[in-house]
Amino acid sequence: MTNNKGWREEFARFFETPSREALRDLIRGHVGELNCYDFKGEWPAYPKVARHILGLANSSGGCLIIGVEEQDDKAFEPVGLDTFRDKADIHKGIQKFLSTQLKYEVLDFSYDQSEYPKIVGKKFQVLIVEDTPSYIPFITVADGDNIRRNAIYARRGTSSEEANYEELQEMLNRRLETGYSSRSEFDLEKHLAELRVLYTHIPRFYNPMDEMVEIMRGGSRNPQYPKEDFETFVKRLIEEKKKIIERTISQT
Repeated sequence: MTNNKGWREEFARFFETPSREALRDLIRGHVGELNCYDFKGEWPAYPKVARHILGLANSSGGCLIIGVEEQDDKAFEPVGLDTFRDKADIHKGIQKFLSTQLKYEVLDFSYDQSEYPKIVGKKFQVLIVEDTPSYIPFITVADGDNIRRNAIYARRGTSSEEANYEELQEMLNRRLETGYSSRSEFDLEKHLAELRVLYTHIPRFYNPMDEMVEIMRGGSRNPQYPKEDFETFVKRLIEEKKKIIERTISQT
C-alpha cells in the first residue's frame, strides 16, 4: 500500500488526466474511501448517485469508482462489472436532480491485460465530477429517494450529507475567491449602461440650446421623452430584484 502522500499524487494524476494506467495505480494503491472519491461494487440507485455527485461537486470535485466492492473486513476488492451501463441511461436517471452548471462525465475502463493481476479481465466505470467553485453551492432541483429538493450536500468523510453551517460558509468563501459574477448580473449591468446611453439620445427639451431658458420658464418637455425617468426605472428594478432574492432564500 502506498503512503498518504503517494496516494494523493496518484489520485491527482487520475483526476487531472484519467487513463487506464492511472486508474490501475489508484485501485492498487488506495488507502480507503475519502472525501474526494468513493468505491461502489455496482451502480447505486440514481437518486443516491445524484446525492454523491452533489456532495462531490460542493467539496472540490472527485469521483465514484464503480466495480470496487467493500468486503466484510473493510478491505476493497476490485470485482469489476459484468457490463458497462449505458451512459445515456445514467444521464437520464440523474440529471433531473442536478443543475445544468454541474459538470460530470462517465468513463469506461476495461483491462484485458495488466501488470496488476486483480483487475485483469474486469471492467470498471468511473463518474468524474468537476470542481467548479464559481457555481457552488449546487442545490438539488428535485425530490427523490434519500435526496431532498433544495438541499445542499457536502462530502463528510465517506458519505454525502446535508451541509452544515460551517460547510456552507466554506462553499461560499470558495465561490467568492473566484471573483465570479453570474451572466445574468453581467447582462443587467450591460443593459442598464446601454439604456443610459439611449436616454442621452433623447433631448429632454425641444431645443437643447434653450434648455436653461426653458427650465426657468417652467420648461416645455419633449413628449417623446419617457414618462418614467431613469432613476425611477432603476428603483423599480431594484424592488423587483429584492423580490427575486427573497423568493430564492425562502426556497432553501
